[in-house]
Amino acid sequence: MDFIKKLLQANQERGRASVQMTVESDFNLPDYEPDMIKLIDRKGTARIHEIRVDQDQVTADGSLQFQVLYKCTETGSICSLQGEVPFSEAIHMEGVQETDHIIVQSSMDDLSVGMINSRKLNIRALIELSASDQMEQQLQLPTGIEDQSVQALYQQQKMLQLITQKKDICRIHSEILLPSNRPNISKLLWQSVQLRGFDSRMRTGEIELTGELLVNILYKGEDDEKQIQCMETTVALHENIECSGCEPDAIFKLVPLQAQLEVTPAEDSDGENRALMLEGLLDFYLRVWKEEELQILEDAYSLQDELQLERESVHLQSLLVKNDSKFKIADQILLENLPAEILQLCASVGEAFIEDSRIVPDGIEAEGVLKVRILYITASDDLPIGIVEGVIPFSRKIEAEGIKPEDTYELSAGIDQLTVILADNSQADIKAVVGLDSIVFRKQEADLITGIEQSPQDLEQYEKQPGIAGYIVKAGDRLWDIAKEHHTTVEDVMQMNQLTSEHVNLGDKLLIVKQMSGYREAKG
Repeated sequence: MDFIKKLLQANQERGRASVQMTVESDFNLPDYEPDMIKLIDRKGTARIHEIRVDQDQVTADGSLQFQVLYKCTETGSICSLQGEVPFSEAIHMEGVQETDHIIVQSSMDDLSVGMINSRKLNIRALIELSASDQMEQQLQLPTGIEDQSVQALYQQQKMLQLITQKKDICRIHSEILLPSNRPNISKLLWQSVQLRGFDSRMRTGEIELTGELLVNILYKGEDDEKQIQCMETTVALHENIECSGCEPDAIFKLVPLQAQLEVTPAEDSDGENRALMLEGLLDFYLRVWKEEELQILEDAYSLQDELQLERESVHLQSLLVKNDSKFKIADQILLENLPAEILQLCASVGEAFIEDSRIVPDGIEAEGVLKVRILYITASDDLPIGIVEGVIPFSRKIEAEGIKPEDTYELSAGIDQLTVILADNSQADIKAVVGLDSIVFRKQEADLITGIEQSPQDLEQYEKQPGIAGYIVKAGDRLWDIAKEHHTTVEDVMQMNQLTSEHVNLGDKLLIVKQMSGYREAKG
């Protein structure tokens, strides 16, 4: 018996695994750099360069990239250096194959830099790698039967049709000019590029990315190299990513994987070192779906033949909710044991992390922290740069009405705004706007009909059934099941009992007449 079928392209996370590792190495100062006296600040990030997938294993090759700011022996001034420590780590994932679509994300929980001597550093970091296996599947959904004599029951279901799933990059290139009241750049000491207010919108055939890049730098000026200059500026982010087949009403999830952004000094149009080139890449993982409401064949029977339904259990998913929410944080960071009085705040670097999340009634409870690092200029000639770090915990409920424990969700955090105000020399006031982006999928298990075997009707069994019967509706009864059991149709039962809908109530009394047309054809 032939079906009418609809091809559904779907995806689901088949597996997830994570591993924590310690990356540690000694690092020697280049010969051209002066000796170290004291460390001031350090920052770093874990980069993934390549992913290799083998049977039951994913290998991530990457590097710990770090930047160190320190006091040096060169007339007591401030110096900096950059370096990287390569790593390669295997993640065991049962069942993965070389052809699987694997996404690996990295995060650095801790970075410590220690002076071994004036020419050597010890670099140590705790890095977590998280891998997910995003399986694509093609399902042939039965949406109809060509034989019109067969009684068919359909169920309306909303499903997600996968349009595209890919990893892609967005290239950033921008020029920044120093304000006229700033001296030329002699040497760039420290830099930070942070993504703020990131947003993405679906357009026809593309995705629009907006936000801003907050750039902070410390540098030595050409006029007086002992005078440290700091500058903060923003660069507007407005890029378009090609997305073939995408429409404005599509559902999508764009996850930034890692940002590789760097600022380098450059000459302006007059040949002076008054320009900065901001260049780099934003790596992201994109999935796009179209929500479709389909009529799925749930059951079938015939009045002429015996039908044996073949079924296969599959997992389907539909969208429950996509929620992009924002909330404010206001707190203080204590400024204790400062080496000298703060003259000026140079840069405020912040990151928001989700540490734990769980499904609660009508929502998702997320707990995390806002990590803040404040770089400042002091009144001390001996140590003109200082650093303060603070951690602010937060807890937030994300609305997701009707969410169930078996549903799946994805959750990410980002900073829209971060403001640090020096109240006095004892505390700094922190104000931030944190964004929580979530998408919740309703998980559905379905027994899809994959085939129907047709055989002649058992006439002996058919003759044993009464031609007319009374029936009292029991709990959970559907008119479809009653009609199927008594070898008739829903329409005939409704007509015989003068019903205006297929809905029946517990205790209703029905008169049912067995259909004889199929029996006569079989006998004839």
